[in-house]
Amino acid sequence: MKTLAHQVMNVLLMGLLLSAPAVNAQSTTPESTDLQANTRSFEVGTYMGNNWTMNLMLAVHQPQGATITIRDANKEILLTRYLKKSPTVYHQKLKFDECKPGVYQVEISDGQQTIVRRVEVVTIPAIESQRYITYSLPTSL
Repeated sequence: MKTLAHQVMNVLLMGLLLSAPAVNAQSTTPESTDLQANTRSFEVGTYMGNNWTMNLMLAVHQPQGATITIRDANKEILLTRYLKKSPTVYHQKLKFDECKPGVYQVEISDGQQTIVRRVEVVTIPAIESQRYITYSLPTSL
């Protein structure tokens, strides 16, 4: 019989294996994909952190600079950050703790290539516990 830890590890491993093809998926055009890989000016990695924070890792390979833009569901620009025109690695923390519930887009662009990440902010209502514990002093014997 498997322990709970083994079951959790199996679920995580299956999730990783099933999501790997989607993470590596790229749109193809008639041009050579080798040419596209060599001319890619930046790479992006995102993951959720604590306290409604999205961590964005950006590796700029060519001296073109990059722009990070956050838009709401109405396509209005909420934030724009301009990054230097030098090849380097950036770590940005984007906080969504004061945002209203809704769908937001984080766009990373160098003017030629644009990568869009979708962020959905959801407020889950608190559930009142239906279980109570009471304590009473023991009666004397």
